[in-house]
Amino acid sequence: MTKFSFLIPSKNRLELMAYAVESILRQKYENFEIIISDNASEQDYAGYVAKLDDARIVYRRLPQQVPVTENWNSALELARGDYVLMLGDDDALAPGFLPRLADLAGQMGSPDIVYLAAYHYCYPGVLPTEQAGYLADVRNSEFLGGATAPFHLSLEAARRVALAAFDFRYLFGFNSQHFLFRRAFLNAISPSIGSVFQSPYPDTFAATVSFMKAKTIGVVPDPVVMIGISPKSFGYYYFNDLAEEGFDFLDNEKVSPEVRESVKSIVLPGDRNNTNWLVAIEEARRALAQDVAIDVNVDRYRMLQVVSVLRSVYLKKIREPGEIDQLLPMLSRSEAAGLQVIRALVETARDQRGGAMARAFSAIDRGLGQFWPAEVRMLDIGTHTTILDAFNWLEAGQREGASQQGWFSKFLARRK
Repeated sequence: MTKFSFLIPSKNRLELMAYAVESILRQKYENFEIIISDNASEQDYAGYVAKLDDARIVYRRLPQQVPVTENWNSALELARGDYVLMLGDDDALAPGFLPRLADLAGQMGSPDIVYLAAYHYCYPGVLPTEQAGYLADVRNSEFLGGATAPFHLSLEAARRVALAAFDFRYLFGFNSQHFLFRRAFLNAISPSIGSVFQSPYPDTFAATVSFMKAKTIGVVPDPVVMIGISPKSFGYYYFNDLAEEGFDFLDNEKVSPEVRESVKSIVLPGDRNNTNWLVAIEEARRALAQDVAIDVNVDRYRMLQVVSVLRSVYLKKIREPGEIDQLLPMLSRSEAAGLQVIRALVETARDQRGGAMARAFSAIDRGLGQFWPAEVRMLDIGTHTTILDAFNWLEAGQREGASQQGWFSKFLARRK
């Protein structure tokens, strides 16, 4: 019987983590372990685990706080299952995950990776535009479009979407909850790459490197996990224009110091999400260097940062106009010319009414094509307050008969 390891690194989010644990314990399948790596929390995680009194729960408390990536690896090194899933402490499994994935893994020949489609559960009050919260079926990967049954992803398709990350194009979901790894595969690639979780964005590193290294990849195109967007997640900070606080929350700025130093002359002000992406894929490029030569598209990174600064000044109004003038001396002649073209466009939009500025930046985003336009279907689950309400709704079998919005395309930022 296939054994599954669920890794839950956590810090001071015990009330959220309890829902993740419950979603696992309520699965109708027994052969699993839950590994909780407590990042020196102030809350009583040990007491919570003791009350559960379940031998399948492995608990480790780190003596002092470490960066998120280090805590992920702390959990990974304790895993003993055949398959491993990194599950955030505000995430959850969907009902039926374990029996279904146990069967599928066998039917698909024990692939190195099983890529999992996911629901997104947003807690009420988290997103400014979705104050009621939501549960949505989100297909944010190019290869999920139109798929209705599990399938093997060709290695050519896998390499293509992975290489797109080095071009700062998000063609498949990087979040760790999408990746069910065969532990023997992780052990096999570790001598050449080290841990599968590296860099300030360990999920980005893992997604790109694993898709380049895997020999077999299965895909489950209908959602079997729930990615949580909670008041204590990075997504809350990011989508509420509190990104700087969010990066402090992640505490990953000291990770990969050698790589950060090597790209120091490249880095521009703007969205630190893009800069951490740069560090992650440079780390991935080095890890893959023995297998394939890959170029990181530095020019595209820098243009994305230029657009980010302009967006922050003109649309979000969280930067001062003088910061554009401070940026100009850091740019090459062609980059500065590009900035001025885009600046003229948005200044024209500023003089118009009816959301012209937002439409201008939407057009710029479509032209840049950084994010694959996800197919999203909102599910009407009624009144809800936690991700466990979504679990209960799904478990009750209400998904098919519920009032739903049709599929629509939406550009979703990659960080949850």
